[in-house]
Amino acid sequence: MPTYADIILPLAVPGTFTYEVPEPACGRVQPGMRVVVAFGKGRKLYSGMVLCKHDQPPAGRSPQPVLEVLDEHPVATPAQLQLWQTISEHYLCTLGEVMVAALPSALVLSSNTRLVAAPGSSPAWTGDNRRDILLDALEQRHELSLQEAGQLIGLKNPMPVIKQLMNAGALQMAEELEPAWKPRLQQYVVLGPEAQGETALHGWFDSLERAPKQLHLLMRYIELSRCLTDDPREVRREELLKRSGATAAELKRLCERKVFALEERAAGVPAEGRVGKPAVLSQAQRQALTDIQAAFTSRPTVLLHGVTASGKTEVYMELVQEVLDQGRQVLYLLPEIALTTQIIGRLRARFGGRVAVFHSRLSQRERTELWMQLLHDPGSHPVVVGARSALFLPFQRLGLVIVDEEHDPSYKQHDPSPRYNARDMAVVLAGLHGAKTLLGSATPCMESLYNARHGKYGFASLRVRYGDAVLPAIVKVDLAEMHKKRKMRGSFSEPLATALELALSRKEQAIIFRNRRGYAPAWQCDTCGWIPECAHCDVSLTYHKSDHGLRCHYCGRGYAPPECCAACGSTRLRMVGLGTEKVEEELALLLPEARIARMDQDTTRGKHGLQRLLDRFGQGDIDILVGTQMVTKGLDFHQVTLVGILNADSLMRFPDLRSHERAFQLMAQVAGRSGRKHDPGTVFIQGRDIHHPIIDLVARHDVDGMYARELPLREAHFYPPFSRMVRMVLKHRDATRVQASAQALAEALKPALGDRVLGPEPPPVARVRDKHLRVVLLKLSRTAYRSEKQHLADTLDRLFAEPPHRAVQVQVDVDPL
Repeated sequence: MPTYADIILPLAVPGTFTYEVPEPACGRVQPGMRVVVAFGKGRKLYSGMVLCKHDQPPAGRSPQPVLEVLDEHPVATPAQLQLWQTISEHYLCTLGEVMVAALPSALVLSSNTRLVAAPGSSPAWTGDNRRDILLDALEQRHELSLQEAGQLIGLKNPMPVIKQLMNAGALQMAEELEPAWKPRLQQYVVLGPEAQGETALHGWFDSLERAPKQLHLLMRYIELSRCLTDDPREVRREELLKRSGATAAELKRLCERKVFALEERAAGVPAEGRVGKPAVLSQAQRQALTDIQAAFTSRPTVLLHGVTASGKTEVYMELVQEVLDQGRQVLYLLPEIALTTQIIGRLRARFGGRVAVFHSRLSQRERTELWMQLLHDPGSHPVVVGARSALFLPFQRLGLVIVDEEHDPSYKQHDPSPRYNARDMAVVLAGLHGAKTLLGSATPCMESLYNARHGKYGFASLRVRYGDAVLPAIVKVDLAEMHKKRKMRGSFSEPLATALELALSRKEQAIIFRNRRGYAPAWQCDTCGWIPECAHCDVSLTYHKSDHGLRCHYCGRGYAPPECCAACGSTRLRMVGLGTEKVEEELALLLPEARIARMDQDTTRGKHGLQRLLDRFGQGDIDILVGTQMVTKGLDFHQVTLVGILNADSLMRFPDLRSHERAFQLMAQVAGRSGRKHDPGTVFIQGRDIHHPIIDLVARHDVDGMYARELPLREAHFYPPFSRMVRMVLKHRDATRVQASAQALAEALKPALGDRVLGPEPPPVARVRDKHLRVVLLKLSRTAYRSEKQHLADTLDRLFAEPPHRAVQVQVDVDPL
């Protein structure tokens, strides 16, 4: 009896496709393996994923054969395939889109995949005509696509020949030749072979009496490293030189005398085999840990509400240790991996080489290697730290998923599809493995708090800062009053400017938060009010002084600054608004002795730009850090005692149901960067509507009050968490056509959903990249969610399958943020 396989193709096409498995391969093919199949009119080759095997032929057509089996063992686990199906069904996207998002691109092949000669190899002629033709072509042309390779050797399926050459090391995929990501290296100072032990050190104290600078350097090292105690610590080369006041030449002499030795390794990675000791938990941390453990006995998911600097990470690490002792794996999710290197360093200091990191800065080869290691040797890296894409890794013994800063919108994928929320899918992933999920945040999202208050999630709290540190004092500054009294210094009020001067005099650090990058949000004509806009998007252009140009933050196009008004010809143009570039410039004039740096997308584009900036700030080389919302995440610097929030009103004026919630979270999170140790912190919030209830809640650090204020408003308007939302964005170059299609969609849905269909309406930016946009918003009942979402899917398939609506692009975003 013939055997068939349902294959997932790496394409945005709905469903799976049934292929016949050749008799010789029947015993080898298993779900989770990749196979080569031909698809489409051009019979292009793709590496599809086997979802299942069966003996039911497809109705009404003769299936094509599987051309090649690429794997000896499955590269995706059954739990992964179930997760893919859940994401596809929940977020109304195709399995192929989920597959492309989940797999490292080196594991996804198509006819356009490029082949190149292996580096350092010369053609090793095999005597086989077809293989020699490919080797000769690669020597002449340097690279070929799979499709071109097939045409050259006259085979529809060139994969057997290609696999033979790849196994022989003669060729490989071009993706594998991308420069490998190299970790940032740091040098650590350790005692050399001639200074091991207390007796040897006393001998060096005597012999270095005539070299007082070298003796001071050695004494300073012993003090910093605590090498004669039971709790030693590592000392970086830069830290030792800075804290001792010694020169590199003096350190070099001690290294030559074998008193010291230098070890070079990736930043934050402890020495091989070195595992740190657990920290001593405070009473509040122990109680939170007990509450979490108790909640896990009855609920698989627990929400931990811990104020900023309360020591949530130490609680996480105790739970991680418990799971490791059981021989299981841990997934530790972070909103943005690049901004949380401090946490990675702490985890590696505690758990050593058992911690693996998965993020976008890894090369495709490194991602694939980690994927395969977890697949074949799950014990090699029982702790995986990663951003949202780490959710797709092939875990086999998962015991705990930690979602740190669970409120962060970075967990939501916006483009391309699948538009999934990693926080929600982490709960699903844990359920597939029988694991527990811990959600942690100082400012939990409304949905998570609602689920905890209504018993769906367990709940634990950590309401005090670690080490008796107090929450920062909040000072509200009324900009209208400051302007009236002429107490403004540019964009800084007199109280904030004075506080900055005082912090600098005490050698403390400050953070200034302005959630708008660039120099000025707009140029404006003083005569007629004209503002230059992007030619391809309905949005004003932002001026960037660093490159003296206007830039569209939607499509990225750049423009030269105008010399005169395009509407009236006036030359009276001025810059309106405030961006981080301008804040940085004003601070330099206000405090010329201060060392100022800026953290936004423009200053952190380089591969290691962000890390270098954070290192400088952590080492005290920067006094004031100006930034966008990037400064609210993952920063733990003990010398920061002052935070300034400029123009707080702008955070609350977005036309979005979550604008007040998001504004509260941003201000509370950036406020939490100050006073994290013994020195008390102060936060200045500048605004014109300074008595707004949200600002009052931030000043009181009142998360419960925020919840109590927002929840009745959400319930009155049937917004989440009382409903589930779906946002559909329709796009087309013709405004009339997209409006007609959006109107037709809304009318088709209203008989079943009534006034829960909102729109169609143009969004705030109604044209992007020359395409006109219309938005239709749905509020789905939580009790009939599945049936109503299926009705939506059927309506979309029916309405946009035929003219005139087929040409209109539809993006579906389930649970939008």
